[in-house]
Amino acid sequence: MQKKYNKANAVAKAVKPEVKETVQEAAKTVEAVAEKVETAAAKTVEKVEEKAEAAVEAAEKKTEEVKKTVKKSAKKTTAKKEKEAAKTDIVLQYQSVETSLVSLEDKVKAQFVAEGHRAGCIRTLNIYVKPEEYKAYYVINDKFSGSVDLF
Repeated sequence: MQKKYNKANAVAKAVKPEVKETVQEAAKTVEAVAEKVETAAAKTVEKVEEKAEAAVEAAEKKTEEVKKTVKKSAKKTTAKKEKEAAKTDIVLQYQSVETSLVSLEDKVKAQFVAEGHRAGCIRTLNIYVKPEEYKAYYVINDKFSGSVDLF
């Protein structure tokens, strides 16, 4: 048995240098692969950062465009409001008295509220003027009706 053990030691001694070389070569290969992976990862990170920066720049440009569009739209809306600002006042004259139709509308709304309704619930308001009776008749929301004095 001693002989087999000695042969095994001799083979082990002979193999050890080869194994060491193989392990060292494997370690070098692993290091080389690790460097390549590290380099590739760094390049990927750089590309992602570049794309992120490009996306941020594009978003900033779009934001500026939207702001400009909003400003233009606001100017147009303001201009339209200024054009619509002209008011018309219609005055009804009958015999020797007169009344403004705006004040007549206010009288109708005041009476409607005095009857216990809310002014905010008025959706439609139809006023019928009968100067010969000195009355204005009204219908609100196709449900409520009444009359007010014209003068």
